[in-house]
This record gives sequence, C-alpha cells and structure tokens, in this order.
Amino acid sequence: MTILWELKKTHLHKILISIFFLYIFPLNFSFGQAESNSNDSFFEFNGAVLTHIHKIGSGYGSEPSQKIHKHLKAVGYDTVQLNTFAYMKNRDDTKIYVDVDPTMKDEFIEQEIRSLRNSGFKVMLKPHVWVGGWDFNPDNWRSKIDFTDSNKREEWFKNYKQFIVSQAELAERNNVEIFVVGTELVGLSKYTMDWRRLIQKVREVYGGKLTYAAEGWNARNIEFWDNLDYIGIDAYFPLANEKNPTIDELVNGWSKYEKDFKNLSDKYDKKIIFAEIGFKSHEGSTIKPWEWNHDGKPSEEEQANAFKATYLVFHDKPYLAGFFVWKYFTYMNSYERPNIEKGFTPYGKTAEKIISEWVGSDK
Repeated sequence: MTILWELKKTHLHKILISIFFLYIFPLNFSFGQAESNSNDSFFEFNGAVLTHIHKIGSGYGSEPSQKIHKHLKAVGYDTVQLNTFAYMKNRDDTKIYVDVDPTMKDEFIEQEIRSLRNSGFKVMLKPHVWVGGWDFNPDNWRSKIDFTDSNKREEWFKNYKQFIVSQAELAERNNVEIFVVGTELVGLSKYTMDWRRLIQKVREVYGGKLTYAAEGWNARNIEFWDNLDYIGIDAYFPLANEKNPTIDELVNGWSKYEKDFKNLSDKYDKKIIFAEIGFKSHEGSTIKPWEWNHDGKPSEEEQANAFKATYLVFHDKPYLAGFFVWKYFTYMNSYERPNIEKGFTPYGKTAEKIISEWVGSDK
C-alpha cells in the first residue's frame, strides 16, 4: 500500500517518527461455525495482513496479538502476513536503516511467527521500506525511490540486499511459507538484473516460495517474475465512479481488469497473489481504494459490497492463488482505534462476514 495517505492520515507515523529521530536524526465478534471453514476454500492462501502496533507489549509477539490470532482463525483465514520495516531518511538517500525500532526486534517477530504456526496458520513475511520523517513531503514515498546514477543505485541495492537477506534468513529459521523480496518499489522495479541478482541471494538462504508485491499495474512492467514463484500485486484498483455503487457495478469494475490478470499469469506461467487487497468502510471508498483519507460518511455496506464483488469475479479463477486482506492490528484498542470506524480494517464489520463466507466457500 502506498504510504502517501498513510503518513498523513494515521497515528502510526507518530510512533515511527519518534523512532526515526531517536536513532537516526476490548472488542469481540463471533462467527459461530466459521472456524471450521478454513480448509474448504478454492485458494491456496486465504490471508489477512496483521500489522504491528509499534509499542512493546502491543505489537508482534505480544499477548494482545495472540488474541487477534484466535479472531482471525474464527473468520476462516489460513495464512497471516506480517510486515517488517527498514527506514530511509528520504527517497534520494542510499542508506537504509535497520534495527532502529526496539518494538520490532527479531525475537518479537519470531515469537509472533511461532504463535501463528502453533495456531495452525501459514505465514507470509512481507518487508517494507518506510521513507521520511517529520518533515512530510508528498513526493517522498517508496514507490518513487529511483537512482539514475548507477553508483548510487548500486549502493542502494547493496544496502537493501543486506536488509532483505537478513529477513529471508529469519523466514528460513522459522519455516515461513512465503517471502516477499520487495514491496511497491515502482521506480526501482525496472532494474531487472539487479532484482535477479537479489533474488538469487535470497534463494541461497531461504527455501520457501518467493514473490514481489507490485503496486497495481506496475506488475505489467516487471520483467523478473520468471525468477519468482508467484506474481504479487497490491490490488488497489478503481472499481466505481460514484459513491454507493451496486454489487453489479463493482463486478463490472473488476471485470475491466480480469482479462489482464489472466494474460499476465499466462505470460509467465505463474499464479497471481493479491498481496494486499482492501477497501475502507465509508462512502466512495471504491473510487480510489488506495487512498488513506476517510472522507465520506461511514458505510460498512460499500466495503462489504466491494469484497462481495471481488469474490464473485475471482472465486473460480485458477490463476489466482490467493489474497491478503488489508488490514488487522496486533492490538485493536491501540492508537489505531480512531481509524477503525471508516478505515480499511474489516474487523467486526459486515465485510468480515462476507470474507468469512468467501474463505469457507465450496471449491
């Protein structure tokens, strides 16, 4: 997911900013029998994105997170995606900072993975690069990182390789099923040989499945899919032109892209994973689903209809290996609480019932 609106509209940036400068400058919802549905889905990965609350005792490896695991299991998810971070001062800086967030130590991430596996989940580890700090610049986000200077680009990839290989080693130690070598690095994705070399280094330390998470239709421009096991897409596509669209209108919105997904899958003989997919619960959220602003009246119906339309279009498509719903939090009563009512999370909303039916549907 692009960070442009995320930096402006969520409380997460306050926590990350304090970490950045320090180092380098109860809710319940029942689903009845849904828990038994998780093995009946058409997809290989029926996934939820579980995002980290950047506070020790509330994030990965915490007791509140274990409670969310039970909730995700009850919905019917069988795979959970975890997001880890490296940091850059700005998109022109080649230095990548790691191990600067005391709330995301390897021990916490590994504890989270063990807990998920003990609960019967598969795990996807999806590292992100977080760009910027207090002086917010709309042009300063990860999709725009690029270096036309070959020396700078070489330096950036060297630094990124250190980060991503260390994450792959963590994934290998903990038997993670699928690892993401990069997320939404649009400006850098055209340097195919650099990515091929990076993927080779990852394969040397990690034996599981690999993908890359492309930002929308940047996926069609990427040429290193043949080095990976799946085509990953963070699938935020406009589905409607007006607020409160009908399910039929949303189905038509998805149908405009469906042939292109199949063609991309056929071209590389690889299945596609929606590495992120989500809709906010307010009116107009399907017009520009990638935006983080919460303009518009609350509407669980529009969010639910969007997931329903997604199911109707893709539930029987053999080229789609699975999806990851954006997003849940390790602690739902955290600083993210104000973003729940109209935000992306389906937690306790009508959409979550639709998703539960989706992951439990007949093949």
